Amino acid sequence: MTVKPAADTADQAALVAAIERGIERYFNECRRRVPAFVKRHFHYPGAWQTNRRALGWDMLRAPCNLLWVPFYLALQGVAWGVAALNMGRLARLLRRVPSGMQTTMQRYLMQCATSELLLRTTDQNRLRECIVAAIIEHESLMPASGAITGAENERHLEQSLSDALSQYALTRTATADISNTLLATIAGAFTLQKFTPGGIAIGMTLAGIVANRWAAWDFILGPTVGGWYYALFPISPDAGLIVFSTAAVMVLMAIFACFSGLISDPLQGFCGIHQRRLNRMLDSLERDLKRRTSGSFRPKDAYLARLLDIVDAARVGIT
Repeated sequence: MTVKPAADTADQAALVAAIERGIERYFNECRRRVPAFVKRHFHYPGAWQTNRRALGWDMLRAPCNLLWVPFYLALQGVAWGVAALNMGRLARLLRRVPSGMQTTMQRYLMQCATSELLLRTTDQNRLRECIVAAIIEHESLMPASGAITGAENERHLEQSLSDALSQYALTRTATADISNTLLATIAGAFTLQKFTPGGIAIGMTLAGIVANRWAAWDFILGPTVGGWYYALFPISPDAGLIVFSTAAVMVLMAIFACFSGLISDPLQGFCGIHQRRLNRMLDSLERDLKRRTSGSFRPKDAYLARLLDIVDAARVGIT
């Protein structure tokens, strides 16, 4: 059996420590850039420059993403379950399922995060620079080894970054979904005087109002008396009217979702939500890079949106 010299073991430990110092230095720099990044892209006038990209094909992609997200989350739950059963190949296959169609606005934010926040461009590899600098500071280590190790870390970061940015893009869809729920709730409270936490509830409420108005117009004693009568004894709308009303509401909410960031982005920036989300992404990337893992960044926004959908469905079931 070959025994490694103590000097080689010490150099290897020093190399690992230097690499970790370089990784920490890199991500600390990234965190310092977060406030300026949020101000540039999520406060006015940057919020308009970001959200105006929703004009065009995103007006079709965004509604499709809203419909797809519940199925995607269900598949990720299945992936977690099969991974626990040691069915790793199936779990990896399920995790490769896309979170939705990438919108122009999502692509823009991902590119901005890569180039401005992480300083990863064709002309600059800041992570490698930080790792090599940390290794050169240790006189007993070879700079060439640092360059090779830096390249290996770059490749691993690329894998982790792809997953993290995909999850970050998913938060845009989740935020739009939450904005839609809040809009439906506010609209129902002020215009219908009802609790309507979502498109289904407000669609069914509108269908009921329309059905009773139509019935009042056909009432034998006239629409005024008919309005009084059906206020006391409302009728249930038929299925066709419910479907049409709910679909119309969903279409309007989908259009609103494309531009909800014009309102929600500055508010999230002011409340520090954007900053915390980006810092959590950077923390996860740093942890993945040190541990040689991936996929630890899993924001909870999408699950909050699904919880609000459950409230919407429960509200419909109760009524």
